Amino acid sequence: MSDSPITVSIREGIATLLLDRPEQRNPLSPELIDHIFGELDALENNDAVRAVILTGAGSVFCAGAQLGTVLHPDGVDAEAQFRMLRGFNRIAQRIRELDLPVIAAVNGPAVGGGAALALACDIAIAAPTASYYFAFGRMGAGACDLGCAWMLPRIVGAVRARHWLMTGATIGADEGKAAGLFIEVCSAESLLDRAHALGLEIAAAAPRRAMATTKMSIARGEENDFQTSISYEAYLQTFLFTQEEHLAKVRDFMESKKK
Repeated sequence: MSDSPITVSIREGIATLLLDRPEQRNPLSPELIDHIFGELDALENNDAVRAVILTGAGSVFCAGAQLGTVLHPDGVDAEAQFRMLRGFNRIAQRIRELDLPVIAAVNGPAVGGGAALALACDIAIAAPTASYYFAFGRMGAGACDLGCAWMLPRIVGAVRARHWLMTGATIGADEGKAAGLFIEVCSAESLLDRAHALGLEIAAAAPRRAMATTKMSIARGEENDFQTSISYEAYLQTFLFTQEEHLAKVRDFMESKKK
């Protein structure tokens, strides 16, 4: 077993961030906090990378908080536990703020904070065995984990989110697709290939910095009123209009119209 719980690979400009502790069901662990920020920083600073796929090794996407470390029947030192929880929250925040679009390829169950980890990604696709299990209450906890109670209502609506979180629901792949959690469900064998193809579609759709501002605008729009959002967008767009990538695209488009 490697020191890092994460394996990173890059193919055709699309990075795959693999939660790689299948024998432990890919938990949210202190070692994940220790390693993931450096990996995300490296990918963001690599100009050749255009999108990131987040997935799990084995049959589980992420089993949530690691039992015996993050959660323990004898209790955990409150200050140490708070630092761990704050670290997990910062993972969700870092994914949401990453310049690169992040695609969750949900290969199996995503439990508790594992479901919130997938929710933090920009787009999610699922294998038929995928599920989100909002199991917080089973551990005597609330659904206030990695921003789950903030993100889920914005994706599926407040009433449905309340129902799922308050009943500890398990949402399978097809129900999740119908509710807007997943854009598609595909076979387990084709899941990573489909996620890779989606990453290539994103890369082809716009230059890297333009895509980053699209992601940024969506995130800020969730938090601000309309007037604030469109004012912010005006400054972002004006900046992009000064960039050579934009000017080259305009020149190419205008030349194509002459033919």
